Amino acid sequence: MDSDLMQTAINQALSGLWKEAIKTNLILLKTESKNIETLNRLGRAYLETGQKTKADKVYNQVLKLDKYNNIAHKNLLLLKTLRIDRSDKKPSSGTIIPMFLEEPGVTKTVTLVRLGDPKTISRQRPGDLVKLVSRQHNVAIVTGSGQYLGRISDDLAMRLRTFMAAGNSYEAWLRSVDTHELRVFIREVTRSKKYQQVPSFPLTEKLTYAAFTPPELVHEEKPDVSTTEYQEEEIGANKEGEPEEAQD
Repeated sequence: MDSDLMQTAINQALSGLWKEAIKTNLILLKTESKNIETLNRLGRAYLETGQKTKADKVYNQVLKLDKYNNIAHKNLLLLKTLRIDRSDKKPSSGTIIPMFLEEPGVTKTVTLVRLGDPKTISRQRPGDLVKLVSRQHNVAIVTGSGQYLGRISDDLAMRLRTFMAAGNSYEAWLRSVDTHELRVFIREVTRSKKYQQVPSFPLTEKLTYAAFTPPELVHEEKPDVSTTEYQEEEIGANKEGEPEEAQD
């Protein structure tokens, strides 16, 4: 399958170009007629353009190939009930859904833990705008109306809570949706003066989020000889002030 054409189809869906997405996905199906991801994208495009009969046909075709496909089941239910709730689907004014382009240190795709109500999750779609909420011991992801979806892993949450308390701001979108898995694309929007030189996310894959050690646990008189180059730069950039624990 043409990977460039497939990415074009994905980008068209994320941008809400549903008519164009229909054409692109139909072209893709000519070379691989049983590709489930392409069929699901086509069904979504038909659904968004009000072509419910065609959407129903495509999703049933998906279930013939994969009878447990959650996306097809969910959207067939929406078609039957005709209760398509879009209250949480509209981005805030001036916000554009990203193409999920990774920017080192600025963006990150994460898999949520401790997922919320499956019924709430089943109503979500890739590209939906969601919110980060800093709590006492974690960072939760909620819908636009405040419905809980899941949490960011504790190591990354500790890092983001520190930055958010200092004034960093973030935007997030659902990247993929499944009853048993939610992946969220997070992007740093603004960076506080205190951490102007510190990226929100590690710059290398080898570095774990836990590498961001709160300065109150770092003793300058006994430096850790295993400190990574990234940590040295981070500590140096913030030697004038130490991050404080987020206050709820």
